[in-house]
Amino acid sequence: MKEQWKGFFFVVLAAFLWGLSGNVAKYLFNRQINPLDVVQMRLFLSFVFLLLYLAFVRRSLILIERKHICYMVIFGTFGVTAVQSTYLLAISQTNVATAIFLQYLAPVLVLGYGLLRRQERLALPNGLALFFSVLGGFLMVKGSPGAGLAVSIPGLAAGLSSAAAFAFYTLYGKKGLATYSPWTLLLYGFAMGSVVFSFYRLPWVTLVQYSWKEWLFFVYIAVFASILPFGFYFKGLNYLSPVKTNLTSTLEPVIAGILAYLLLGEILTPWQALGCGLILTGVILIQLSGHRPVRETLNIDRAA
Repeated sequence: MKEQWKGFFFVVLAAFLWGLSGNVAKYLFNRQINPLDVVQMRLFLSFVFLLLYLAFVRRSLILIERKHICYMVIFGTFGVTAVQSTYLLAISQTNVATAIFLQYLAPVLVLGYGLLRRQERLALPNGLALFFSVLGGFLMVKGSPGAGLAVSIPGLAAGLSSAAAFAFYTLYGKKGLATYSPWTLLLYGFAMGSVVFSFYRLPWVTLVQYSWKEWLFFVYIAVFASILPFGFYFKGLNYLSPVKTNLTSTLEPVIAGILAYLLLGEILTPWQALGCGLILTGVILIQLSGHRPVRETLNIDRAA
């Protein structure tokens, strides 16, 4: 039980940093900075900083076995890069609130996968937790002043793809943790993301288009919106099941909404407040549940 609460702490810390970074990203978008450039700099600088850190402090975490290269390519492309790209596409086709809601349908997919693989059992606590989290997310979106749900066919497809990518990122990453450190997974995930986005534009070409002030924001997003929160998320995944980890991460829109209210003076409507309460209830329910999932036995040798 102590390890479960340790995992809960790490995931909440990740959600807090993601929630805070959402407001920073909003500030950048208000400055007319191309969202594609933000994502590219986030991936590229995260790779560079993490590589430098590991090279000086934990060099042993850089190397992987040759047989696991395929796993890292799949994880980096369809996990790390897909989460970033599909979420951005969902925002462009809908709005931020709708994109967040659609992405945080991922716990439904994670639980469904666990049930099919018989790694999870459908019990009342996790069923209620899932229901409260989804309903809470819907109320937060529906209650957003001037926003609300904005669903088109392309937007819905992008949003559901974002949820699928987030679910895959959690489930496939869980397998990798049986063999490698979270920092190793992130290093290769960011590396693959940088390679994929180099087909959009070489990263240094993007970087020189901006001033040193924008560079500071890019550095912030790389460290405090990518390396640290993703690292904390994986640390939590070490101690929790994918379902508990994914459901706990739904605290991100709650934290983002509260911080926007406190720091930016945005309105927090009664419907949004109720949505926050429901998500918190769902997270508490899933953490207090005594249910332990069937132990994961697959490793990346068989997953890759």
